[in-house]
Amino acid sequence: MKRTLLLESLRGETRLAVIEDNRLCELYVERPGGDDVTGSIYLGRVENVIPGMNAAFVDIGQEKNGFLSANDIQITDRSLSDKLSDLRIEKLARPGSEMLVQVIKAQSGQKGHRLSCHITLPGQLMVLLTDVEYIGVSKKITDPAGRRRLRDVAKALTEGSGMGVIIRTASGNASQEALKMEWAALTAQWQTIQRQAEHSIAPKQIFSNTSLTLRCVRDMLDNSVESVWADGQSLYDKLISLAGETGRIRLHDSPTPLFDLYRVDAQLDKALRKYVWLKSGGSLVIEQTEAMTVIDVNTGKFTGRKDLEDTIFRLNCEAAEELVRQIRLRDIGGIIIVDFIDMKDAENNEKLLDLLRMLAKTDRSRLTVVGMTGLGLIELTRKKERKPLSQQLLHICSNCGGDGMTPSHETTARRIIHEIWRRQRGGEDNPLMVTACPEVTGWLRTIGSPGGTVYADPDTKMKPGEYDISPADESRPRGTRI
Repeated sequence: MKRTLLLESLRGETRLAVIEDNRLCELYVERPGGDDVTGSIYLGRVENVIPGMNAAFVDIGQEKNGFLSANDIQITDRSLSDKLSDLRIEKLARPGSEMLVQVIKAQSGQKGHRLSCHITLPGQLMVLLTDVEYIGVSKKITDPAGRRRLRDVAKALTEGSGMGVIIRTASGNASQEALKMEWAALTAQWQTIQRQAEHSIAPKQIFSNTSLTLRCVRDMLDNSVESVWADGQSLYDKLISLAGETGRIRLHDSPTPLFDLYRVDAQLDKALRKYVWLKSGGSLVIEQTEAMTVIDVNTGKFTGRKDLEDTIFRLNCEAAEELVRQIRLRDIGGIIIVDFIDMKDAENNEKLLDLLRMLAKTDRSRLTVVGMTGLGLIELTRKKERKPLSQQLLHICSNCGGDGMTPSHETTARRIIHEIWRRQRGGEDNPLMVTACPEVTGWLRTIGSPGGTVYADPDTKMKPGEYDISPADESRPRGTRI
């Protein structure tokens, strides 16, 4: 499937959109002071060693300390590695010690960044593994002869270095000379990082994850990309200098903004909603929680044309295509549970799983179809590297605190009545003034006072669920008596 990349930059914010079949499938946002540091390298200081978790918390200069598992600590002494096969954290790190770490997973919720001492440096053609003697070739390079050639070149490059590489998909037609040049550039970059770390004091950032424009060229400009559109001359010039080609890099200089032509913002608004409507009339309900994401498939207005089983199968297939796109667009990671509409035909269930496996290959992140549970739910997992799009672009509602719901007006009114009743039973008999939003004061008048003199004063500035109970001035009472 051919892809089109759109890149725009405005007042410090850079956005990259991935378009497939004129539909938005991925969106990346870079803002000044953003907290997406995945891939960045730090000289960190160990703050706490937690034997019970077999992990340490490392200060890297961010708001929260990063989490470093014992399995992610580099051991250079091979004999020591054999002795510490169980990898106990108390033998590998101590409070106050400094170590070079890389962010492998951005912080999420109450959790800090996930760290690793196994440093990797990505290039356009390969990824340098700084502490592992391993050679890998992208599975998307399917030609056996091509794979053997690339593996032989990589073996010659890494021999005796103590390091390894993973050959990326973009290397499919790369020459031996191009691979040598990138190997030299990456190893030189690694030496620079090591020297900087030796002369730095923790905590300090040693290597940045680079700009979104560079990542566009380095990580995404492969054979599946038909064109890259830059909205503006300066952005176009930067892309040309980074990509070293002009065939697919194109300048957009029309009065209409590039993202408006592809309706990017309109599609983005829909991607931030809970409900997603399908063309057939069915719908998806997407619920993101701390532990997992749950997706429910509903028939909605879809009635089909043939028998019930065929109707359900067609809807499930349409839902599968859309939910994979939504997962990519929303950048959902971790455990994903999908409740498709139940089908009686076992063959149809297998066809649906096969379709999901095929669609998962379009995702740049690793999306795995685990299978179907005993309850008929389909389990997926997706590599979690960044915050989901909702956490990047939205903030927690001040009314509901992130729960998605607030107490109903009647519930709030009855809480007020209960509190007044509690005060009266404690001996308080002064007139009281209740201030709340108009809907709540309306319910107070409907329910009535539990006793004594109580006034209700509506205030349009009060949020749902908020209220105030204070002594009333009977000489100048506000509102109405309930």
